[in-house]
Amino acid sequence: MIRRLTTIITLSLMLTGIAYAQTPTPTPSPVNQNKIDDLKERIATKVAELRQTQKQAISGSVKSISISTLSIETQTKEVKIELKDDIAVAQLIGRKRTDLKIDDIDKGDFVVVFGDYDSGLDILDAKLIYIQATPPERISGTVTDVDDKAFTFTVLATGNRRVIVDFEKTTLINTWSKEAGIAKAGFSKISVGDSIQVLGKPVPKKENRLSAMRILDLGNLTGTSTQ
Repeated sequence: MIRRLTTIITLSLMLTGIAYAQTPTPTPSPVNQNKIDDLKERIATKVAELRQTQKQAISGSVKSISISTLSIETQTKEVKIELKDDIAVAQLIGRKRTDLKIDDIDKGDFVVVFGDYDSGLDILDAKLIYIQATPPERISGTVTDVDDKAFTFTVLATGNRRVIVDFEKTTLINTWSKEAGIAKAGFSKISVGDSIQVLGKPVPKKENRLSAMRILDLGNLTGTSTQ
């Protein structure tokens, strides 16, 4: 009797287990599945946007300006800036930050731009444009022309580039020779054929023209005159 009862209980438990094992897993309703798919799609889109967009700062000269875009020429490439009404523009004037407008930006200005860069569209969504003083430029080459009346001279620099240099009242000039070494000098010491090094600031709105800050005149090292 006991053995028979044990057998019945065992069979009952086995049948119950089979019944549970055969119970199907509930599937989400079409409405819930649509919500899940929509959430997945939005998350994937946001992740893609974050990967594509990154905060960045660039610096360079303003190459061109239109109603909707600004082109900045950096050391490596040209970057387009999308112009919006909420872009802040500022400049240091008289040691004080001054707020300006987009209309105050001119071609040739040296600017630093802060914003979000979209690598897919290759456009920088600017938040702040800071107009800076143009950094000085250093050139070296041979003097090809001297204008005593205008106090300018022309240098044939690297890459066959001809640069007109303005000699200012504040310009510091030194000459060098084997006999005397380095000595202070004036504009009159500059001659055609001299090898020369110039540190100066680009003249606004004039290409290939520098306002000289410092000059080192090495004299005519080759003994020839270049025209």
